[in-house]
Amino acid sequence: MWMPDVSDADRGYLERVVEDCTELLGAGIEVRGIEVDADGEVVLRLSYQLGAAGQISEGRGETVVAAHAALRDQLVVDRIGLGVRALYLQHR
Repeated sequence: MWMPDVSDADRGYLERVVEDCTELLGAGIEVRGIEVDADGEVVLRLSYQLGAAGQISEGRGETVVAAHAALRDQLVVDRIGLGVRALYLQHR
């Protein structure tokens, strides 16, 4: 899994974010990496895959914690779409 080059403290928090998101996404999802963009508003981007279908979800906030909360909300919506795409690709 790809992880950005950040401080040890930030790395520890991002590892916890990835664990949390992996649990939220559920079985069968492979998390491929996380990106952080903190130029002004904090943006967390999580890339993951189910079978042949890939997805990138994004959460934005004033802090990393707020971006994490927004990412969790977005994952719920994006996970449904990913499941539909994976099912379609599997039966093509």
